[in-house]
Amino acid sequence: MGVLLGTFGLMTYHVLIRAYLYSIDQELQGVAKAFHRNLEHVLVEPEKVPPGLKEMLPDLCLIDRPCSQAAMDPSHRDSHREMIEVYQNSYYLRFISLSNQLIATSGLRPDGLPLTPSKIEWETLQDSSGTRYHQISMVLHTYNQKTWGYLQVGRSLKEVDRRLDGFQHVLLIGVPFSILIVGISSWWLAGLAMRPIQRSYQQMQQFTADAAHELRTPLTAILATIDSALRVQQFTIIESREVLATVERQASRFLGMVKDLLLLSRLEQHTASFQPESICLNDLILDLVDEFSALASSARLTLAEEIQTPKQLQVLADEDQLYRLLSNLVVNAISYTPENGKVSLRLSQDRHQAVIQVQDTGVGMSREELSRIFDRFYRINKDRSRKSGGTGLGLAIAKAIAEEHHGSLEVESIIGSGSIFTVRLPLKSNRKLAIKLKSWKRP
Repeated sequence: MGVLLGTFGLMTYHVLIRAYLYSIDQELQGVAKAFHRNLEHVLVEPEKVPPGLKEMLPDLCLIDRPCSQAAMDPSHRDSHREMIEVYQNSYYLRFISLSNQLIATSGLRPDGLPLTPSKIEWETLQDSSGTRYHQISMVLHTYNQKTWGYLQVGRSLKEVDRRLDGFQHVLLIGVPFSILIVGISSWWLAGLAMRPIQRSYQQMQQFTADAAHELRTPLTAILATIDSALRVQQFTIIESREVLATVERQASRFLGMVKDLLLLSRLEQHTASFQPESICLNDLILDLVDEFSALASSARLTLAEEIQTPKQLQVLADEDQLYRLLSNLVVNAISYTPENGKVSLRLSQDRHQAVIQVQDTGVGMSREELSRIFDRFYRINKDRSRKSGGTGLGLAIAKAIAEEHHGSLEVESIIGSGSIFTVRLPLKSNRKLAIKLKSWKRP
């Protein structure tokens, strides 16, 4: 970026110089031609200054006499006012003989400005004070086309140099400052761009650690059971069955966790094996309540359905996956609701969406817990979840299933008052989404 800004500034500076010099050349050439055209009418003999030239240029200073004697005559000021005003403040005129000797000067009189050969058409000179001048040389002829000598018309570049110096200072200050601003901005933007990557990397590290911990638990139990069995010299049939039952239980837990991880991975990659069909949510809600009533009763809870729509709500979905989504929410609500509490399963319609809510009167969650509730392996009460057989993947799978069905899963909670999980699914009447859902294919 520094190289680009520096190159751009340098190119701009050179373009500006060329533009200024071009405009000065055009201006100087126009003034020189105007003088040349008017002077040739009054020139009579080569290298001789005629009286008409003095009248045209009242401040003409001849080299062979003091300039005070060639002072401007007030009687001639008005007749040549326009010509005088053109060159008097910014230009100088020098009349050169054929042998390159200075004959006379007019206009500005730079101190120490060198006399150059008149055959050089364009030149840039510098006086003793360091001021630069740009001049043009032209051949002068008499009225009868004889070569009289040369005319050099020059212009001061002081104002141009002042502007260019100002622009140069702006570049010298502006380019480093711009680089500094770009550097700081780039650092800040790079930090913003890296945050999602860093967050993703941290989540991957956390997931790896959590997965290793969760998978190690059943494996450790299996190895411990096997090690204890090997230490016993003789087994009865009952003891053998107990050992095998323990190994089978831990192996089943391990296998279930692996299956959940594979399912979650396929859901996130949109490669899960789904078979969409028309499902009546009213019937599904009733089936869920019937199936989990016993679980709720054993936990001394009340499980009730609240169907708040008279219509039969139809959705296109994979029945097994949708059943898993809702059952995860119901089991989760029962697990975290204390005795004498209530779990409600509601069904309603909001425009083109079916709304399913699972509300409990459980312990509730804090804001920090709500922000992580759908993370893999995250559990509010790990000890209680392990006792009930939870792996911490249920809510993550539920959210992925809802999103795979072009829906959503949200949660609201208040500590001590309970939680509400809300599932929104597009109704079958929404034709555009229905077409998308029908396009699912088993991999």
